[in-house]
Amino acid sequence: MRALLLTAAVLLSVSGSVSAQNFPPDYRFEIGINGGGCLNTVPQGAQQNYEGKSSLVVPDFSLRFNYNITPHWQVNADIGERKFATYGNVPVEYTYGQSLQTRNQTFLIAKQAINESIELNYVIPFYSKFHVYNKSNLYFGAMLGLMTTVNDGSIKYSKYNSLPDSNLQYVSQYNYGPGIGYTYGLQIGYTYYFFKSFGVNIEIAARYTDVGTNDTKYDHANARYGLYYFPETIGLRYRF
Repeated sequence: MRALLLTAAVLLSVSGSVSAQNFPPDYRFEIGINGGGCLNTVPQGAQQNYEGKSSLVVPDFSLRFNYNITPHWQVNADIGERKFATYGNVPVEYTYGQSLQTRNQTFLIAKQAINESIELNYVIPFYSKFHVYNKSNLYFGAMLGLMTTVNDGSIKYSKYNSLPDSNLQYVSQYNYGPGIGYTYGLQIGYTYYFFKSFGVNIEIAARYTDVGTNDTKYDHANARYGLYYFPETIGLRYRF
């Protein structure tokens, strides 16, 4: 009898180990929202005088819809939005080629940069004690999708407000035209579930986008560009 109980215990233990290795997803579907900051690089391919020198962290938001194929593979639909902009200090041109003091200049590459993309992630799941439910997930993967940029292609002028000509106007903001292109990149993230259905997420990503615009100014000098952008976000998750 003791040997039978021992054998049963061993079988249950082995069975438990196997089920842990092939544990089906607790929930197939997951929806979420993320928000945080994003930093973009200076655009490549644009004319040197219209690319800027630096950028600032801007808000980044996204909606997520995830499907758990297996405990270790997840496919996601991601719709995100942020802006692309760079900044610089340029000398103001005066008469006879004379350059005056520098003034701040903004290059608004995209007032809204909207990605519609698909992600494929490899998931490392962590379970609660006795495998009651999936407690958290560490994941990393790749993304590919479309990028649509919204902008008006306008130019903003400001007054110099200093000697020798305070009424002298210069270009203080250059807006690229709207466009469409592609985006791809990598991401790594972690989701922790406080309850079986609700959790919080943190994600860091590195992306690249290549966009063709209808910017007709200066003989289409800035009609195509590419840049890197780096979203860092936190979010909420609900799975069902």
